[in-house]
Amino acid sequence: MALLEKYFNEALPEDLHQGIKTSWWHSLMEHYHTNNRRCHCLKDLNDCLEHFETAKGFLKNPKAVSLAIIFRYYEYDPKLADWGEININHFREFSEDTKLDMNTDLCEDVISLLKVGATNSTDEHKIEGCFGCEDKHYFLDIDMAILGVGSDDYEKYTNHVREEYDFLDDRTYKDLRVKVLESFLQIPNIYATQLFRERYESVARNNIQKEINSLKSGSM
Repeated sequence: MALLEKYFNEALPEDLHQGIKTSWWHSLMEHYHTNNRRCHCLKDLNDCLEHFETAKGFLKNPKAVSLAIIFRYYEYDPKLADWGEININHFREFSEDTKLDMNTDLCEDVISLLKVGATNSTDEHKIEGCFGCEDKHYFLDIDMAILGVGSDDYEKYTNHVREEYDFLDDRTYKDLRVKVLESFLQIPNIYATQLFRERYESVARNNIQKEINSLKSGSM
């Protein structure tokens, strides 16, 4: 939570009324710490901000990227198809309340990142041997870093994903999950940037293939 507080405070104008800051901080805690969240919870947000710190030196607008990370899953419901757009609207409200709208470049960059987050893909993901170096590439790679963790942490992650989709029966869940996972293996690059690809690509592909095999064998 220390990283979240750090980057939340850094994003705000120094003369912002304390009441507005406190209100939005409590709202962040409420949304990310809700008991029924298994994925995209406070711990996951902190993990993303740790990856952000690793990539920070490569970013053109680190403040925009940190805010996009914070608001990407501000509201999250796997049953909804439009929660990405909902979070863009939440960020717009945040920017108005905190007077960030005075810095239009910052707000436009955050919204642009949140929009590309809905696609989870760029040309650099689809072209063999191609690397991306824009903020959007690091933003997407940070979100996908969970796929490249060690086997024990990956198993915890997959268990949490299943719990998030407990409204689906096993057959439906497995079919949908396999379809999503196979789409990752069908593109040349899971990670767009050189930094993340070198660290996580091979591990992520191995994790994904093992999960697919497990789902198809019925052992999960």
